[in-house]
Amino acid sequence: GWGALVSYKRRTGTQSGGTAGKAARDSDAPLHTLDVLLPCVDRHFDSKGIDKGQKEEDASNQGLLWRGSSQHCRPARPSDDPKLVSMRIFTATLDDVERISAVRIFVKKDLHPPEARAHVGHAVKEVQRRFPGGVPLLDPVKDLKIKSEEFGKLLDRAAALKDRLASHKLSNVIATESEEGGEGKKDKEAKNEKQEEDALTEEKRDQMVRAYARKNDLLDQSRVLRRESRSRRAVVLRDELRKMKRVLRALGHVDASGVICTKGRAACEVNTANELLVVELLFTGLFNDLKVEQIAALLSCLTFDERNKEGEDAAKGLKGYLANPFYKLQDCARTVAKASEQCKIEVDEQEEVEKLNPGMMEAVFAWTKGAKFVDVQKLTGTFEGTTIRTLRRLEELVRQLVSASKAIGNRELEAKFEECGELLKRDIVFCSSLYL
Repeated sequence: GWGALVSYKRRTGTQSGGTAGKAARDSDAPLHTLDVLLPCVDRHFDSKGIDKGQKEEDASNQGLLWRGSSQHCRPARPSDDPKLVSMRIFTATLDDVERISAVRIFVKKDLHPPEARAHVGHAVKEVQRRFPGGVPLLDPVKDLKIKSEEFGKLLDRAAALKDRLASHKLSNVIATESEEGGEGKKDKEAKNEKQEEDALTEEKRDQMVRAYARKNDLLDQSRVLRRESRSRRAVVLRDELRKMKRVLRALGHVDASGVICTKGRAACEVNTANELLVVELLFTGLFNDLKVEQIAALLSCLTFDERNKEGEDAAKGLKGYLANPFYKLQDCARTVAKASEQCKIEVDEQEEVEKLNPGMMEAVFAWTKGAKFVDVQKLTGTFEGTTIRTLRRLEELVRQLVSASKAIGNRELEAKFEECGELLKRDIVFCSSLYL
């Protein structure tokens, strides 16, 4: 609809030289922006959940809002309650402008008061009332003195498009009976038969126009809702990110300023298993006291995905040289889970501990001792594919721990993990094909 142009701005810096001017000219921001005063209705009033009392209270206060946006406002319609319609300033680009009127109206400098904006709204309505045939438009050639050849070609294209619109069947409307004064019945029937194929009745056209307007309103609402959902999702993700940062600070991966520490550098190298738990094991010194075979067996608890049976002790039946490291692994898992809980991250401590399954420890220990795959498989209660997948992931985790040990400068652990990888990577498990 029609509105009042309040101010105009051109993007600064485009005329300057050097890299700053080039960056300003290459920017995606619009070169020209307009502030336009338009009648609108807050989308809040379209909500069905709002009660009558709240609606009246919001309507009485909406004049205080002087800035509008397509996210929160929609264009005013003739059927809207005048109490809900307010004049607000919208920022638009030249692409948003369809027509420019030749009429000028008086606009106060300060448009923050609702009375000043309402006065401009009344002036716009008065202009439309005085020109029932249409508000006079600025002629680009006579009034604006634009005489370039390229602009003349654009005007010719616009005129051709107007002719095409005028020939469209939505523009070719058959008048209804109430509007066809004294025309005879036979004449009307003959006329209708002749035009029926190429034209629509006015009632039909109005129905189609209303349906199209309704469709556009629904599309606008869907765009607004999608934008709101993205913004709210971003807020949720920001909250989760803050909690995760607090966990990293609590465990010593970053300092109070957010600068990454030695623990954090080691954690950056690990992604096959829970990096927080793996690095906690690395820095507690547990790997320093274990043999290479015990290290491989312990790390298999992090790569073996199957769940423990409910109601049974996970370490039941393990020998002492495997059970003791497993209990220390559980203690480290509790430490990480407690740190997460203190930082308001929803974590079940018992569930995190139960994720650690020692079902492959004896099999991996035997594999690193040089046992055949057939004998190793007898020590597991799983399928051969599960055993192979666990060993392959375990070898990948060991390679990452080699890089982590190198990052923190621990040569002794680096040598241990390299030896562990050599013991794991052998035989049919790591063959690229069974036919070779």
